Amino acid sequence: MKIKYDVNKIKKNLFQNGYFKLDQFLNVKYCKNLIKELVKENKNLINNKFFKDEASQKGQIIIRDLILRNPKIFLNLIDLKIITKVLDKVFDEPYILDNCMASNSVNVKKKYDRIAHIDSHIPIINPIHTLDLVVLVCLNDFNKSNGSTIVWPKSHKSGLKIQKQNKFNINKKKSKVIDAKAGSLVFFLGQTWHQIGENLNNEERWGILLHYKRWWIKPATDFTKCGNKIFKMLNLKQKQILGFNS
Repeated sequence: MKIKYDVNKIKKNLFQNGYFKLDQFLNVKYCKNLIKELVKENKNLINNKFFKDEASQKGQIIIRDLILRNPKIFLNLIDLKIITKVLDKVFDEPYILDNCMASNSVNVKKKYDRIAHIDSHIPIINPIHTLDLVVLVCLNDFNKSNGSTIVWPKSHKSGLKIQKQNKFNINKKKSKVIDAKAGSLVFFLGQTWHQIGENLNNEERWGILLHYKRWWIKPATDFTKCGNKIFKMLNLKQKQILGFNS
């Protein structure tokens, strides 16, 4: 079934609420295949003596730079037509990829410790000047029990870098748990407050986060050092997104 979408509607909701959910955009079978690959990547990292575990003991498994680890599997996500159309509408200028990472919420009982935060370096108040756009690809069903992402609607206009604030400021705005089926895409502005939820039922909750910035901002990963092998795999749009013509 072909999913219809209205890019202008997505932009309008993003600017009004700070986020937008597009239900079941990707095929479930495709999502399951991506999960299998992520499980393999996670095992490889665990066995890598140079790997630094960021947060698995606090409730979150993180795998960064997916397109460098396995470009054949993950590269085609970065220039999905719906994503590039939304990016064009929101930024109205060229953009680059900051990072492409996987995230899984894991049950750590009472040791859960993941904070609310924004991904943008600057908490821009006016959505027109947004510096970052993040796309969450839901590979499992996301719900409150398995640690779905939590967002704070309209927090994108707060002007606050919430990870630097006290809990009083967080409680002043009402949060919302993202309830989404596998294959859904969740767009949110980089200055929107969000947080990975606590996993209560031990079920998988894999997602892939695609983080984009305006072309003139330094990305977290310098993808122009990807090497000749990966460079030859890139189409023209992907070369732009990875910063080869910035």
